[in-house]
Amino acid sequence: MSLIQFDWVDIPGGAFLMGTEPPRDTRPAADEHPQHALVLPTFEISRCAISNGQYAAFVRATGHVAPGHWSATDSAQFREQHPVTYVDWHDAQAFCAWAGVRLPTEAEWEKTARGTDGRTWPWGETAPTPKLCNCENFVGDTVPVLAGGDGASAYGALGMAGNVWEWTQSAHRPYPYVSADGREDAVPEEPRVVRGGTYNHPMRHVRCADRHAVFASARDIYIGFRVVRDRQAKAPATLHFDWLAIPAGEFLMGNDRSTSQGGGAQTSYSLASRHAKNRPADLDNEYPQHTRTLERFRICRTPTTNAQYQRFVESTGYPAPGHWPGGRVPLALLEHPVVYVDWHDANAFCRWARVQLPSEAQWEKAARGVDGRQWPWGQHMPDLTLANYAQDMNGGATRPVGSYPLGASAYGLLDMAGNVWEWVNSAYRSYPFDPEDGRENPALPEQRVLRGGSFYSDQARYLRCATRSMSYPHRRRDHIGFRVLASP
Repeated sequence: MSLIQFDWVDIPGGAFLMGTEPPRDTRPAADEHPQHALVLPTFEISRCAISNGQYAAFVRATGHVAPGHWSATDSAQFREQHPVTYVDWHDAQAFCAWAGVRLPTEAEWEKTARGTDGRTWPWGETAPTPKLCNCENFVGDTVPVLAGGDGASAYGALGMAGNVWEWTQSAHRPYPYVSADGREDAVPEEPRVVRGGTYNHPMRHVRCADRHAVFASARDIYIGFRVVRDRQAKAPATLHFDWLAIPAGEFLMGNDRSTSQGGGAQTSYSLASRHAKNRPADLDNEYPQHTRTLERFRICRTPTTNAQYQRFVESTGYPAPGHWPGGRVPLALLEHPVVYVDWHDANAFCRWARVQLPSEAQWEKAARGVDGRQWPWGQHMPDLTLANYAQDMNGGATRPVGSYPLGASAYGLLDMAGNVWEWVNSAYRSYPFDPEDGRENPALPEQRVLRGGSFYSDQARYLRCATRSMSYPHRRRDHIGFRVLASP
């Protein structure tokens, strides 16, 4: 289930010429030389700059601030196919984190525009014309990102000359280009390189080698971006999920106000809410109890592990969780649930692995079975032989998945109570649960449901099968992970 579509262009690995030397250009800028040969690995880059329509999907899904000049995105004035502008480098980075992509380095950008023959402009040596690119105020405004097909680069990328400058990952530093010298670090204090020139620039400033330095906080009508991913790898055949089949049929979802919380004991929240409105893990979120009927599905016995997530990171170049030293999971944590992943990270993993997040109805049936039990193992209160919970806030930690076999659900699932809260696909909305009311739409900018409690959960009520917490989808913490559902 993809949140956004990109038209990728393959850029083969190998050498190219970066920078400019006379006499090819009689007036190369000082920051373009010395010209030097550079070898890059294979990568994929979006054929076009990111459009307003693509950026609007990001804004709707995350609540990120929209570009300040936008009118309503459903109005006739909204130019969906034009490049997004008035986005700073940080905005571009936020889009990339959400979409599971990244900004190109300036070396990647230049190779895409220039190819391997050292050409001056993306299409060759012919001077720019209105059919080739949008510069010199030929139009006096941006044009749609798919315009200018005659000016495509040797690899088929569009809009690499004129229209809008494009942010790159790279800090503006002298040549020769050295990727390991710190210029690709995400340190916003240094000016960042923008490439390609704009619709009002003279032709010498839309050359493939032209560089310009802009501070990361700049927003302008002339600045947009395009995105890159490392060569997309297929999910490896050795990536193993321990699937358990959950049979089709009815189950009880939620709780009613007279439900005992197990063993005849009521928790402090069992009869009435303490709040005037719903809050995370509040019993009011669980009313009314209702019957749901689900089709058969398969769900993983345990949450997704660091080892599984590391395979995803290695195969795609997706950013590793921030607490992994050097981007690698410590060996001692390989079989622990992956944490510090937000809802978008979980969905990026799912797209790569060709799986999906469960709905909260699927999650609850897998935890609860058909007898309406309060905890996965039954009706008696939890203890530390059944689940990882009630740890100290200053020293608590995850445990390897499957460490509490006595806490298994009726279907054999493990860690459905404690260890980590688990993202589900569903947006948080009131009960009764209705999968057709839009709550399963991934593009809506709503809080998403978290299930199961965690090692931090200090009360048994957080571990109940019906407990619903919620958070905005960009939240990352050391007690939040996810498990996956087999795709239909």
